[in-house]
This record gives sequence, structure tokens and C-alpha cells, in this order.
Amino acid sequence: MTRTDIPAVFVHTGPSQTIVTACVAQARAAGCKRIIVISDRIGPWRLIPGVEYFSISNAEDYGAREFRSLFVNYSSYPDGYARVIIERYFALRALFAKHSLKRILHLDSDLLLFTPVQELEALYDCDFSGSDSMMDNHESVSPHFMFLTSQACERICTDILTTYGSPEGRERLARLWEHKKAQNPEWGVSDMDFIAFLRDSGDFKYARVNQGNPRVDISIQFAEGFITEKGLKRITFENGKPYGVLEATHERIFFHALHLQGYFKHLIIHYAQLNRWYKKLLYVLWALEGRGWLKWPLATPPN
Repeated sequence: MTRTDIPAVFVHTGPSQTIVTACVAQARAAGCKRIIVISDRIGPWRLIPGVEYFSISNAEDYGAREFRSLFVNYSSYPDGYARVIIERYFALRALFAKHSLKRILHLDSDLLLFTPVQELEALYDCDFSGSDSMMDNHESVSPHFMFLTSQACERICTDILTTYGSPEGRERLARLWEHKKAQNPEWGVSDMDFIAFLRDSGDFKYARVNQGNPRVDISIQFAEGFITEKGLKRITFENGKPYGVLEATHERIFFHALHLQGYFKHLIIHYAQLNRWYKKLLYVLWALEGRGWLKWPLATPPN
């Protein structure tokens, strides 16, 4: 590993740290040379060799404090969740600045990676990447697997503050929420909309990753034309790599990453291609967390 390697970056806060540990361990097993976890506490992932910690408190002086003063929840999501999924971009902004990074691979903390960053970076020559689908007519872009340059991150943060900070911007978000509610009452304004704004501006090069072969899974619960089983894409593994089959053509598709969000987070340890004893340990830690018997202390060491 060198300081010039493009890092895989996970952003995860809160008391539950075992699931993100499984994702970090999978990224390491896939061959990622440099991994950074942005968090408000140090979990068991810190024991994985070479994993770096970056305190989310660094975001305060890079726009997070200003954003919280402007934030309005244009969604049915809980206020804390609706805010933090947008606020994380200021943590990424701080990471770019403090580590002098030019490009990163941002990964959601419920995503399992099976191809190392050093192979992926050549496949996705872009300023930012994302996943969009027909579910909402490609109107939003999921950043769960997102190559991101420092310039694109800076633009996203600027757009967020400008939009929430002006009457015209807040009106735009209010109209967008009404539009989303008409399609699905559970939808709302999120970071996915700001990524879509950037895509639609045409100012930065965008790469859609949930198409072609291989590809990135947008969500294991979305069929996307794949053969399914019990409401999920049917996934088989060969040499530690996940595959799905398109129902219409029977084409076998390799997934660089699987996204197990929401209720299906409980399958992350199951799908992770890790040593079985390591997985047993993760199940024990997860159970102890769930019962409130294991708590990871808040920690914000300087970076």
C-alpha cells in the first residue's frame, strides 16, 4: 500500500459497527490496498490490518455545521437519517483536503466489494459514478458505489449549501418532494437527488455502473431483469465471485459488488466471502450489539 493508492472509503456512524466490519473485511479480502473508514467511533474493523480511521468530526469545518443550520427534511425519513445521508459529503470533502486525495471509491456501509479498487479504477474513467434505474425513470442516482474526484465532491457540497441556503433552492426541493410522493409516499429528497443534479448538469463525466457485464448491483432486492428467488436476485458464487443470470437472455453476469440494504443487511455476513470462523465471530458480535451488551465507545482522535 502507498499513500497514492485510491482508497476505498466507507462512511458509517452509530453504535452498530459489526455489519460495516464485514464489508470492510470483504473489501480487504477482495484485494483493496487502502481502506479508510469515516466514523464517530472505532469498531472491530480497526483490527483489520491497514484500515485507517478518519473522524467524522473533521466535517464540521468543511460545511457540516453550516449545512445543519440550513437543513429542512423534505422526506418522510426520520430527521437524523435524512440529514446524515447528505451531511456525509462534507466528511468526504474534509478527507480529500486533509489527505490531499484526488480520487476515491466511496462505498456504502452495506455493500460487499469483490473486485479491488486498483482494477476498478481503470474500468470507470469518470469524475463520479453511480447507479440509476427505471424504478424512478432514472431521476435519481445512488452513490452506494461511487468513484469521486475532489472537484466533483466540492461541486456537490457547494450545490447542497446553495440549494438549502436560498428560497429558490428550498422551493425546488419542496416541489421535488411533492413529485416523489406522487410516485411513492415513502420516497423523499436525499443525496441521490444532488448526485442526479450533477449528472444532469453535464459539467462532470458520469459513469453508470449498474449496466453491462460485469456490473455493480444497485440493490439485491431489485430484480433488474435477473432471475430471482424469494424476492432477491438469485446469486451464485464461483471462486469467491458473485454471479446472477438475466431471465430473458440467460446471460451470466458478474457483479463487482452486491448491495444489501435495509432489511437485507442481515444477509451481509452470509454473502461475505470470508473465513467461516471469522464469520462466526462476526455473528456473535452482531448478536451482542443487538442485545445492547456490546457498545463501541465514541472516539474522535485527531487526524
